[in-house]
Parts: sequence; C-alpha cells; structure tokens
Amino acid sequence: MGQPEPGKPARTDRRETPVVFIDSSAVVTLVDADDASHAAALEAYRGLVSEGYRFFTTDHVISEAYELLSAGIGSELARRWLREQRLAVYYVDERDLNAARERVLAKPADAALSLTDALSIVVMERLGVNDAFALDPSFLLELS
Repeated sequence: MGQPEPGKPARTDRRETPVVFIDSSAVVTLVDADDASHAAALEAYRGLVSEGYRFFTTDHVISEAYELLSAGIGSELARRWLREQRLAVYYVDERDLNAARERVLAKPADAALSLTDALSIVVMERLGVNDAFALDPSFLLELS
C-alpha cells in the first residue's frame, strides 16, 4: 500500500464496530433490579459492552419500555430512565410501518408478534443488524 494523498488520512484496517439491537424486554430487565433475570441480563450487557458493541433501538421500543416500566416499577423510576437513557434511537418511517403491519397481518390472529416487535425486526433487517439483546421469547423466536 502506497503513501496517502496529501490532505487525506491514511486508511487503517479497522474492523467495523459491532451493533446490537436492544429490545424493551432487555431494557425493563436491566432497569428493574427486582426482576428475576436482572443479574443475568446485567452480566450479558456488560459482556456486550466489553466486546465493543454499540446499542441501538427504535422510537417505538423507547415508548414501549417506558410504558412497561411505568406499569412495573412506577412512573417515577420510569421517568428517570426516560430522562437518563442514552440509547441511539432509530426513528421508524412509513416504509417500516407498512412492512411491519404486513408482517403482523400475515401471522395468525393469535400469534404473539406485537407491532413493536415486527417494527424492530423490519428495522434490523433493513439495517443488516443480526444481533439483538432481548429476553422476550416471542421476539427471539421471530428472529430465528
């Protein structure tokens, strides 16, 4: 490899930073210290961080996590999480919503796939993200 052109940075052989989608089920478990899976989720989270993963989610997951936290641990702690959370947020658009709606409607009426989960999967597919941090069995089943 030759010298870089003047004024342009030299290219380095850097690996792309790994990215993981975080579902509301993981958020709730991490925030709720009384959750039975809290310690295991915290250990998994720390492992992902130490491996250099960047976390992201969707605006719909932020909304869902806030509602679940409000119902589960109270509005004061849910509001604190909402104020302090620093996740990178992908804002779904009409194309995402239409694809998620089609995915939900293609399932039987008694299927456990929520619209938020369908949106999450559509976004992951569109962005080429294969890794998810989630504890929701129905969401994880859809990913497999």
